[in-house]
Amino acid sequence: MTDVKVMWTGLECRVRQEKKDDIFGTVQLIVGKDPQPVIKFPGEGSATLVFGPPGMRIFTAQQLLYSGPAKDLTVSATLVEHDSGDVEKEKAAVAQAVSTAASTAVAGLAGGGVATLALPLVELLSDALVGLGAELLGISDDVYNPSAIALSRDQLLSANSRRQTRSRPDDPRTLKFTDAILLSGVDDAGDTGVYAVYLDVQPDATAPGPSDGIGTPTLRRGSQGEAVRKLQRLLNGHVPDLSSLAVDGDFGPATDARVREYQRRVEIDVDGIVGPQTWDMVTGGEQSQEAAAGTPTLKQGSHGPAVRKVQRLLNARIPNLQQLAIDGRFGPVTHGRVREFQRRVAIAIDGIVGPQTWNHLTQ
Repeated sequence: MTDVKVMWTGLECRVRQEKKDDIFGTVQLIVGKDPQPVIKFPGEGSATLVFGPPGMRIFTAQQLLYSGPAKDLTVSATLVEHDSGDVEKEKAAVAQAVSTAASTAVAGLAGGGVATLALPLVELLSDALVGLGAELLGISDDVYNPSAIALSRDQLLSANSRRQTRSRPDDPRTLKFTDAILLSGVDDAGDTGVYAVYLDVQPDATAPGPSDGIGTPTLRRGSQGEAVRKLQRLLNGHVPDLSSLAVDGDFGPATDARVREYQRRVEIDVDGIVGPQTWDMVTGGEQSQEAAAGTPTLKQGSHGPAVRKVQRLLNARIPNLQQLAIDGRFGPVTHGRVREFQRRVAIAIDGIVGPQTWNHLTQ
């Protein structure tokens, strides 16, 4: 049964590193703990993709990455700005390094924690590409920071609510997407480049929704079954900075503590009981609050749904760092992460989330 399709729809040059960037790279999808073949881009017949001038800022791919039952997925992307050397040999070496890193990351997972795969995968990819840069890639090639995104089963099935269209005034092409992987790099001269890899998750309209007929019964410590497993999966997605709960259907002490922590973060009654209010927040109410919060100016001391939105966006844009707690509190850690994001996209570094920072976060 096909519940979802995952398409790689294309690549956008948001900030070019040079007057003209010659780019190659990879996209790879991991289904649960099963790495899929690495996709090299561009494919046969083209050495590199050229980005920079007007009309050359978007590349459309429309390539199927996955079709099948909705399962937890991880998608990684790498990018190299090529200057000299045998590009086909370099592309093959990067693809092999990506494949090896994926296998190593999967082998190192403890238990069933596939939700934690993106971070170690990015670390392994970074090490592998640094090694290639020293041994094989052209001396002037610039290797971008690799990146990855984790998409849970429930995120796949609810993807239609995230679909957007990306367009630019300097390129006639458009891309439909639900999720994006951001890659950035800085060359020896200090010039920054920023690219986005776009994914479009397409749920089957006839497939079961995220509830899968389970419903939202009241749960508390001692509850067991499929509804508890559903809750545990959702909590893992909403509290990404903490170790993943075992999705075992047992509402024990660990799940009780995680429910209370989630309730505290979204500012509802902290009682450990998953009733209508908690179910509403964990199945969409939290995101609805964030959407309604708009894009106000935020800084240290701010709190509420708009801060949660910023924290969630920062986690998506900088997946190679420890995930922020999505707790709605703009403290020193969030302030530092905002400054790091501003540095990576080459805008004023002040730790304040104003119009320019919001624009880069939400592109």
